[in-house]
Amino acid sequence: MHDTTRDRLTALAAVVAALVPAIAVVASWLQVALTWPDQYSIGFRAVMAVGLAAAAVVTMQVLRSHDHVLLAFALAALTYSVAGLVPGAAWPLGTVLFIAARVLLFVFGVLLVLRTRSSTTADTTTDTTAGAASGPLHRVAAWAVLVGAGIWLAWTVVEPVLFGFWMPPQDALTVLFAIPQTAQFVAFVGALLVFAPPLLRPVGDGARRLWETADVR
Repeated sequence: MHDTTRDRLTALAAVVAALVPAIAVVASWLQVALTWPDQYSIGFRAVMAVGLAAAAVVTMQVLRSHDHVLLAFALAALTYSVAGLVPGAAWPLGTVLFIAARVLLFVFGVLLVLRTRSSTTADTTTDTTAGAASGPLHRVAAWAVLVGAGIWLAWTVVEPVLFGFWMPPQDALTVLFAIPQTAQFVAFVGALLVFAPPLLRPVGDGARRLWETADVR
């Protein structure tokens, strides 16, 4: 029982840590910073602080379980949140941390896909990553993390090279900058789906019991 509760708490922390970068992308799409600049600055730092705390919880669990896959995600989420809290005057440090977060998330995607493949080969039905379930959803989520993180990381190289030779018009800029944002969103939502099953399983079990014991169906 204790291990199950701890796994669910770890899964919850991982979901929160993955949700924070996805929320940042949505806020950018909604142009919240332009609409409410002061409120956005305070809210952004508050959200990053929550993500930092959640990532720290996942990291502490990694120290107990020695799960290298979970470690890559924990460090990616931790680095991203720390980068978001770096003051604007120290932007070079923030930039380095954001790039590190992209690399770590890509590593997480690679390890996750490899683990999913080995689980499929061994014909297992469970996965050890924070109690996450295997199966089609897990495989799709793993590939979403890998592809999204890969594109997000590749943009780190493509952006300076592209803009060094060509400065696109404003409309094209909007489309181009939507590419890494979308990739970031897809990668972290994929990570969220990887860790969500342990939290949703009790709800599904409860609903199934209610249905099985209902007098009228």
